[in-house]
Amino acid sequence: MTTLVSLQLLLYAVLWLLCAAGLQTARAAMLHWMGYALASAVSIALIAWRPDGPMWLTHSGSSFAMTLSLVLAGRGVEVFMHARPSNTPLAIVVLVAVLGLTWIGPQDTYGRVALMSSLNTLILLLFLTRLHPAFLAEFGLPATLAAASPPLALLGLNGFFITQALSGSSFDIGSHAAEGAWIITLIAAAAFNYLFLFLVGTRLVSTLRRQARQDKLTGLHNRRAMEDRLQLEWVRAQRFGKPYVVICVDVDHFKRINDQHGHATGDKALQLVAQALQATARDTDHVSRIGGEEFLVLMPESTASEEGVALAERLRKALSELQLVDPANALVPLRASFGVAQSLPDDPDQERVLHRADQALYEAKTSGRNQVALYQAAA
Repeated sequence: MTTLVSLQLLLYAVLWLLCAAGLQTARAAMLHWMGYALASAVSIALIAWRPDGPMWLTHSGSSFAMTLSLVLAGRGVEVFMHARPSNTPLAIVVLVAVLGLTWIGPQDTYGRVALMSSLNTLILLLFLTRLHPAFLAEFGLPATLAAASPPLALLGLNGFFITQALSGSSFDIGSHAAEGAWIITLIAAAAFNYLFLFLVGTRLVSTLRRQARQDKLTGLHNRRAMEDRLQLEWVRAQRFGKPYVVICVDVDHFKRINDQHGHATGDKALQLVAQALQATARDTDHVSRIGGEEFLVLMPESTASEEGVALAERLRKALSELQLVDPANALVPLRASFGVAQSLPDDPDQERVLHRADQALYEAKTSGRNQVALYQAAA
């Protein structure tokens, strides 16, 4: 059984090494988890070496390697969750382990097991209490409860070891009780590593979803994300009768900026415009870049003639005050045109209000640019 557990942990170590080599995401955490699997494998291998190997390795060494594995596992999760590291308490635990094992010696099985199982319990409790708020915030309650299962199983196992040691009960690694402990260890090791894989996979999927809905240059929502938001607002407007406003924004003479000042300056212009739009819009508004030099502002539960035009004017003024300098230190003026439109109760879909806002934008462009135009229905 010990050989099986050790080989399994070695395979996990190889897995994390390959993951760290192939993925930049969470590489530091993966290397910690590789260290966890290696230290665990060494601990079990040293136990399997009993009684032929030297006791300071097979007894004291195996106990220390197991405690070190828990430290590395927890530190890996801290790194992955971007949590403040527990360096000081962990350093104290490692120091106590070294001094305690040196003082107790390998012959005192009860003292060694009681000490190291107590330290393991402290490590597990430290990480459980420190990391569960971050888990809840990112992964939710069900995933947090699932993530807590392996450490809780190890807490129970270490509690069993402490009870055995304090009661002076014998604990033969070949006994039925020991077989049960090894099975728990085997399952917990698998659960730990599958948990780590789950964390990496879940975050990777979340990152890909976010990137699929985010404009890479400006950090704003992209067209896809805005279309989803528009659909939600259209459904709400149909259900509750509260209109929403769409403001189409187009940077004036953007092609001229690219041609005369370079694409790097053009990219910087778009970034400045995005920042100004986001900073000026209300907290309840949604700002997106829908393509090229075009942006869109969605105002839930608003009217075009009042809130819409007022916000568009504030946005226009904010953009006109931007200071953009090209690589030759030449000042590049930034201006934009705005088309404002409001949803109507009989709109069959969200595309209608976009069409009206686009018509208003065209009017602003043809009327001289750098101005706000409100869609007016034909008489």
